[in-house]
Amino acid sequence: MDGTLVRANASIHSLKPITPAPVESLDAYLARLEEEDRSFSDGGDEDDSSPSDPHPPDPGPNLSSPGSPSASSGRPPKKPGDFRGERFSNRTHRSITDPDARLYRKSSGQEAHLRYLIHHTVDTRSSVILRTQAKIITGTAEREAATCALLDIRREHPSLRIQSVSGDGGYADTETLDRLLKMDVVPLIPVRSLQKEALPGWRRAVRDPEKARKRWSKIKAVLVRNKVRRLNNQPHYRAIRKRRVVIERLFAEGKAQHGLSRARSRGLEAMQEQAILTAVVQNLKRLSRYVRKRPQTGSSVCLKPAYERLTREVAAFLTVLFVLTSHFVRRRWSIQWT
Repeated sequence: MDGTLVRANASIHSLKPITPAPVESLDAYLARLEEEDRSFSDGGDEDDSSPSDPHPPDPGPNLSSPGSPSASSGRPPKKPGDFRGERFSNRTHRSITDPDARLYRKSSGQEAHLRYLIHHTVDTRSSVILRTQAKIITGTAEREAATCALLDIRREHPSLRIQSVSGDGGYADTETLDRLLKMDVVPLIPVRSLQKEALPGWRRAVRDPEKARKRWSKIKAVLVRNKVRRLNNQPHYRAIRKRRVVIERLFAEGKAQHGLSRARSRGLEAMQEQAILTAVVQNLKRLSRYVRKRPQTGSSVCLKPAYERLTREVAAFLTVLFVLTSHFVRRRWSIQWT
């Protein structure tokens, strides 16, 4: 199981700051209603031909005046779409083109783009995608998608038994490892260090239940990590863990040949449909490989007719030998009984 990032069908220029609705207290709301009622009752006798606006529009700061920020700094006013110097974040900005997309960068030296998370659960032996999900990028989206995919597979296919799960270091969370162990699944996930950790100890006992719970959670985390280390060091599981690169090949194939590098539409539901259709195409390619093998090439093609002829001759000889032997045995037993 693993996840990959897909560029959303939206530009970074579509990001707009999130403006929450103003919150008004009850006293201010009642005072405003009372003032509106009073102004409505007093304004009935006024002349409708020349209404006066009690709240004239604010003309705003004059950019050409010496006191304006642009004039004081000597820089021209920003053009529409120029976001140089501004700071964008998922907490403060949202795309008006694709609100489900989130800003994310792969590393600290790269730029951030609007992306989605595509998570695959793959059978490493047959390279068949068992489950695919499109998720909104969060800090725990990949781990949550992995556990949800395993539970869905167990519910939909009770006869299918998942013995082990391989993943990268992003799944080495104590809660995720403990959840996999409770599901009777061996987590073949690399932990931070291969050396066994010592159990934490404290000099004084505590009577506070909250402090005792925190201490037990630390001990439980160490026990879970040590168990995962012991399982990863076994030779059988070590060979299975090496086949985890199959899922990276599937991601590369989907992005290079099936257009999974960028979203074709907008929205999380459309991204989910694209991920499912891409996985179906990739599974059909694997299925055709198992149903109809490719024709042999090279010297084996020349040897195939001779091998088939020899097989037919041996089969005919064995058939004749079996018939003669059975006839002889049947005749001998009939003579003895008579």
